[in-house]
Amino acid sequence: MPEEIKKMDYLHAALSEALRLYPSVPIDSKEALEDDVLSNGTELKKGTRVLYLIYTMGRMENLWGKDCREFKPERWLKDGKFMNESLYKFMAFHAGPRLC
Repeated sequence: MPEEIKKMDYLHAALSEALRLYPSVPIDSKEALEDDVLSNGTELKKGTRVLYLIYTMGRMENLWGKDCREFKPERWLKDGKFMNESLYKFMAFHAGPRLC
């Protein structure tokens, strides 16, 4: 049975699409443990909390295209095979050293 599940690319795509639009954790935050500078030049002081809205990110046209508000599992498939997106674009399971 587990081997059969691994071949269910459309199911994987549909579940990913559902999590893109309705993430289990719609908002998250991180706290700077020390002074830091973000890639865009924003300076963060130690203790600063940064919120990011995973729910909103799943509906951003510049990330997902003009059809970003549509449920479209096909966006995860290439030639019928499931293709992962960057964990920094698809944040349902977070990204970086402590991803879920």
